[in-house]
Amino acid sequence: MILNLFAFIFATCFSLLCFHTEILYASESNQPDLVKKISQSYTKKFCNSIGFGLSKESAMKFSIKENNQVFYKKKEFNNINKELLAETIAISVVEKCGYPINLSGEKGIQEFKSYYISKEKEYS
Repeated sequence: MILNLFAFIFATCFSLLCFHTEILYASESNQPDLVKKISQSYTKKFCNSIGFGLSKESAMKFSIKENNQVFYKKKEFNNINKELLAETIAISVVEKCGYPINLSGEKGIQEFKSYYISKEKEYS
């Protein structure tokens, strides 16, 4: 019994010393906030561009390039979960301005997500 307790305490202390849990925790907790900020910024730029009469392609190019300029200085930006970001952006865009670009529902979200991922790779 005492040996098991000692082994548990040793394993716990060893894992805390070997892994920088505060760094891992901080990076995980900041990502959803950064994803939300980037998504809101992108959606605003994209929907405004569509509203001004730009094509979907032009609005996409403008929004991606502007967002990259705004957020590239943040060190977390390069390590962000691109799949989560694309999903969040697609949902936001379809909700806010999907009608003018003929996108709605889950099908519209998946279509925009795929389009965003392909264009993001192209413009980056």
